[in-house]
Amino acid sequence: MQNYLMAGIGVLVILGMLLAFSYYKRYRLKQESQLQAEILKQQELKARAILEAEENERQRIAKDLHDGVGQMMSAAKMNLSAIESELAFTDPKQKENFEKAISLVDESCKEVRTVSHIMMPNALLRNSLGNAIHEFVNKLSNKTMQVHVYTEGLDEKLDSNVETVLYRVIQECVHNAMKHAHASNLDISLIRDKDGISGTVEDNGKGFDPTDKEKFEGIGLKNIITRIEYLRGTVDFDSAPGRGTVIAMHVPLP
Repeated sequence: MQNYLMAGIGVLVILGMLLAFSYYKRYRLKQESQLQAEILKQQELKARAILEAEENERQRIAKDLHDGVGQMMSAAKMNLSAIESELAFTDPKQKENFEKAISLVDESCKEVRTVSHIMMPNALLRNSLGNAIHEFVNKLSNKTMQVHVYTEGLDEKLDSNVETVLYRVIQECVHNAMKHAHASNLDISLIRDKDGISGTVEDNGKGFDPTDKEKFEGIGLKNIITRIEYLRGTVDFDSAPGRGTVIAMHVPLP
């Protein structure tokens, strides 16, 4: 009888230890899960703060360009035009050079306005993301590259953060194709469906080696990755030297 009692006590002790160990494991898993969730939350808050600070700085610079430099250059153009009517040119070449100077100032004014509008996307305040991207492409002053845009399902307004981030990603892709890839053709596609927003940006530029990690240390590609990850999306780069680049992205929507 005593042996049975001892055996029963031993079983109870073992069960108690197993229960305590199981409770401890669940407690540790819960703590780790909470810690991981807090880390992700802090990373998201940090990313949001960086993007918001960057967006505010862009808007500040855009206003300075538009209201400061743009207005001064417009005034310079008006003054030069007024002076031209008062001057008596003795040499046709002098008149031609003076008109070239006025033309350069005029082109600079247009360029400043274009840059300021691109940096501060007021189009997003007035239109949907699809219309804003079409408007941005139409304002590009580069005549050496043809840009084709196709959008679907983006007629309705989305969350402002999603719209701003995707707008900046498209801008960065266009900038890379123009300045670095030296592409002559660019195709942009953004489609919204029940799973979210899928997009591709394809150029016929010089391409690059996507396995070269140094290529992703630059600001351009890093900005694209950071912004898409901020929206909990994915982005892939398909490229090779001499055959252009395809950037494919997907962003889930709540």
